Amino acid sequence: MTLDRLGTETSLASLRARHAHSRWSFELDVFAAAGDLACTPRLVESTVAAPADLATGPGPYVVVIEGSLEVTGHLSLWTDDYRPGLVVVRGDLRARTLSFDNGARAVVEGSVFVEDCLFGDHGDRNGVLSVAGELRARALLLRHGARAYAGAGVSALIYAAEGTWEGLWPDIADEGVGDGAQFFAGAVLDRYGDLDFKRAIEAARAGHPLFLPGVEDAFPARPTARRT
Repeated sequence: MTLDRLGTETSLASLRARHAHSRWSFELDVFAAAGDLACTPRLVESTVAAPADLATGPGPYVVVIEGSLEVTGHLSLWTDDYRPGLVVVRGDLRARTLSFDNGARAVVEGSVFVEDCLFGDHGDRNGVLSVAGELRARALLLRHGARAYAGAGVSALIYAAEGTWEGLWPDIADEGVGDGAQFFAGAVLDRYGDLDFKRAIEAARAGHPLFLPGVEDAFPARPTARRT
């Protein structure tokens, strides 16, 4: 079963009334005006513990989890091109690896703890991860305008385009000029020498290294919570 089929059916009106003062309630407006992309929201009234991988469907969807979300494998939050998707976790989110892309928007009222790597792609299609607490991962890798924000800071090696955040510069800048061979294993590079996100996600899920030996140690600030 996909994440967006968990819980019970509810309505946008019910979610608005229940969470009128939540910082993410405005996100529901997108679905109220969705027209052909309207969906029936789902409400999960407890913590979700998935013993393996877990993914959403292609969208549109709205899922509110009143507890935490714990995934022992890979968590994939995605939508088809330009379809909206919203996942709200009112507790903490934990996963071994995590990816979000296209129109998937994730709001976490607690903290996010990713054992290995966290990937965000296609932010130009509205993909974002917003965390009230801390975001902690081995590495946070973003491209194509994907954004991740954490109120208590990001503790991770950061790969992203310069200017992704005001006042925070990535450890490794995504310049798209074929310089990935300085940092990443050859198996996760494209033919131009840049990081291939599909290959990188597959490698992380399989437990294979993304970075060349010594690269992570060259960035001592990575375990420190840095404000976004």
